[in-house]
Amino acid sequence: MSTKDEKYWLQAILEGKVKPGDAGWERIWKERDFTAVRRVLREVGMWKKDELVADREKMWQVIEQYRGEGMNRRRIPAWRWVAAVMLPLLLGGTLWMNLREKREMLVADVVPEIEAGTPRAVLLMEQGERIDLSLFAGDTILNKGDVRIRLDSSKSVTYERVTGTPAKIEYNTIIVPRKGEYQLILADGSKVYLNSESKLRFPTRFEGKERRVYLEGEGYFEVVKDTAKPFIVEAKEVDVRVLGTSFNVSAYVSEQAVRTTLVDGKVRVGDRLTGKGEIILPGQQAEWEDGTFTTKEVDTSIYTAWINGKFYFEGATLEEIASQLERWYDIDFFFTSENVKRFAFAGVINKEYSANKIFSIIEKTTRVRFNVNGRVVTVSEINNKQE
Repeated sequence: MSTKDEKYWLQAILEGKVKPGDAGWERIWKERDFTAVRRVLREVGMWKKDELVADREKMWQVIEQYRGEGMNRRRIPAWRWVAAVMLPLLLGGTLWMNLREKREMLVADVVPEIEAGTPRAVLLMEQGERIDLSLFAGDTILNKGDVRIRLDSSKSVTYERVTGTPAKIEYNTIIVPRKGEYQLILADGSKVYLNSESKLRFPTRFEGKERRVYLEGEGYFEVVKDTAKPFIVEAKEVDVRVLGTSFNVSAYVSEQAVRTTLVDGKVRVGDRLTGKGEIILPGQQAEWEDGTFTTKEVDTSIYTAWINGKFYFEGATLEEIASQLERWYDIDFFFTSENVKRFAFAGVINKEYSANKIFSIIEKTTRVRFNVNGRVVTVSEINNKQE
């Protein structure tokens, strides 16, 4: 292609006679004859996706570079013409071009770190008192009737029975927000680990024939054995009934299913409305969804890694990974296509890492790019033409 032809096509683009989607536009980015035209457009910031970066200083640097390298002098007028026509068009604001100031190009280099979550929770008493547990740096004891509540520096709250005249049984609720996690020791000594965006309603002490608590979100339970008084976790329409065992229950409001993963012991997972249920053994997971149970063998460490400060992704889709990262980093994801949601990633990652570092790790093995804008993360697929 001659310099004259290059000039013609560049002028047509800048005047809006050839626009993205036109047959001529497709020719420019597909046919070999337009190599020189594509090179000029790329140098000034324009790519096939019709994005144009308004970096005037870079434009002039490119022009000087071409001069200094002794390029064919016949091309210099074309370059001068490109700069002369492009700058006023940029300043005037062409409708179909996405203009950015030079300083916006530096955003990628100064994207703030999205820090990991920390132990934080709110304790809501039955009478309405609200206690922000993250405000207690040291050990604190609260006496509530015949129950002593110990708030310790290890970021856990413990309910202890006090001998004396029994007081009225009250229900408290511990609420763990996004970007938080917390530990709770119930009055019977059972320990509960609560994940981000979760809540547990529980009695200040257990009386009667059962020990029942109410879960929303995700919790890992280490239950103290008491054959006379089974421990029951109520999650949505499901009851998880145990005597003494360790298990994980995931029952987030945003997800249809309730998943119970058993580490030790034996539990029965039942539908509260129909009475149907499944007994699962260690290494099994029961999933309830729309009244139906399915049981499968699983690697329990995948589902309990979070209590040990890890993310364990074993061929998880990016959509599944995003749901976990959203809660731990208090961010929201936007996928540019349904296809990119299904991309898979495997690995064990420290939860103390910033979200930015996790994005970088995933990008190295998966053909995606994460773009951070405040607390919104856009995930897009990388194709050969973007590399």
